[in-house]
Amino acid sequence: MKKDRIAPGEGPFREHLQLFYGDEFLVKEQVRALVSDVLSDEERATNFIVLDGANLDTGALAVHLSTPSLFGGRRVVLVEQTTLFIGKVDRDKLVDKAVAHWKANDRKAAMRVFGQLLGIAGLSSGDLASGHEWLGELYPDPAAARDSEILIKIARSFVESGERVGSAGDEAAVEELIDTAPAEDVVLIFTAPAVDKRKKIFKTIEKRGRVVECSVREEKWGAGMDRAFFEERVRQALERAGKTIGHQGLDTMYARAGKEMRRLHSEVEKLIGYMGDRTEITDADVQAVFTNFHEAAFYEINRVVRSADIKKCLPALHENLKIVDHPLQTLGMIANEFRRLMAARELLFTVFRKRWKSAMTYQQFVAVAKQVRDEHPELISKGKFSLLAMKDYPLYLFLKDAQKFDMERLTAIMEALLDADILLKSTRVGGAAPEIVMEQLLMKICDPAYARKGRIARVS
Repeated sequence: MKKDRIAPGEGPFREHLQLFYGDEFLVKEQVRALVSDVLSDEERATNFIVLDGANLDTGALAVHLSTPSLFGGRRVVLVEQTTLFIGKVDRDKLVDKAVAHWKANDRKAAMRVFGQLLGIAGLSSGDLASGHEWLGELYPDPAAARDSEILIKIARSFVESGERVGSAGDEAAVEELIDTAPAEDVVLIFTAPAVDKRKKIFKTIEKRGRVVECSVREEKWGAGMDRAFFEERVRQALERAGKTIGHQGLDTMYARAGKEMRRLHSEVEKLIGYMGDRTEITDADVQAVFTNFHEAAFYEINRVVRSADIKKCLPALHENLKIVDHPLQTLGMIANEFRRLMAARELLFTVFRKRWKSAMTYQQFVAVAKQVRDEHPELISKGKFSLLAMKDYPLYLFLKDAQKFDMERLTAIMEALLDADILLKSTRVGGAAPEIVMEQLLMKICDPAYARKGRIARVS
């Protein structure tokens, strides 16, 4: 069957084989609706089996699928948050999920996801005790360098608490199970944080059952939650609690909310509890209670601008401009990133010149960085652009990103940044439509031929 993409609130279905993936809160919401449709409250106590997808016992799954219910009736077997359908290229999604859980103070969930990450990367708890080389295994395509510090904290807690490395189970055996039609009275459900549609096991479940993507609806021209989607979710939650809210309160709430559905609903529930018997929520109530968890979007532009990918940069820019007091703040952040890239480029052609290799792994880099620091202690000084004072992993990422830009291109980008600064401060366009100035700047940054075009324009 073809994959379905359904929004919260749409009716569940009854097929015997299901895969729900995406936002964990929305996935659980859909699974609850499906289970309620299949089983009565009484049946749920005996006919609803939940298996831990992070440490799946394939043999136990086979037994549950083949053993008839002692009490009769339909049965539901749920394999929860499995990594069976995740490919190596999707590790960054699990990294983001682990970091998000940690920032939300859900330590247990963060370590569970981290255990799944280790399992996919083929790492053990012992690997975490020998320095930070394991970070390179989790980041085949490096994510934000700032996340490495949080991952190190998660790793430390993971080891101290004696958590187990996750195992998705025997993929071939599970594939064989789902390739065989389950008994008439069994509904088998998988949930997953992400999927790799190229994997054979995904194609098997897509062919024999139904695949449902549960995702937060995003803005068309931004990276935030779609406003209509946001309002629908909030108003539904408030109506169930007998509360109302005005437009100003909703505006403040939306400005503070990110894309995490669980966090959004947690904050709404906190606000409802704060209200007590009062029914009308004011903007002052929202400002007093609703936590701003939109901060991550502020720094997202730093991460993506170094990718020089316009498809990533424009949404991050629009999201950032909603948060900052003035676009000049965004411009300053971008300028600092490219000053660091210029410093990184200079390091590549000076102290790292003889040792740096374009395909160098993080593990190899750690030893090289130590040698360079030992030979040039005078360069290890605290400062915004003293890159050798950075920790190894952020430095490694900056050097890798610096390879994407030659010095001519970096110089041209710095000139474009200066032009944008002048436009924002002194022209009518800068005052009336600063986003146009910033969008044009990103177009230049993301154009590999921009430096050459600029030189031709100056010559002509």
